[in-house]
Amino acid sequence: MSAGKVGILICYAVLALLAVTQSDSGLGVWSLRILILLAVVHLVEVVVFFKLCQRAGGSLGVHLLNVFLFGVFHANELKAASGEG
Repeated sequence: MSAGKVGILICYAVLALLAVTQSDSGLGVWSLRILILLAVVHLVEVVVFFKLCQRAGGSLGVHLLNVFLFGVFHANELKAASGEG
């Protein structure tokens, strides 16, 4: 797993922890809002990169999940692996 993906997972964990433990404060509310916004953005990325995931081979579901979690980081890895640049 690339360093960028690990960093994203750490950011998700911190945001989720803040949203759960600080839910009655402004910090917790904003953390939850950011997580929801990221989920919407990544859903759009799943639609945008769907054909790339189909062409990549392997499990389509796993590729789509990775695009949902990591967005362009995973899409760039797929492009590099297929030689699309």
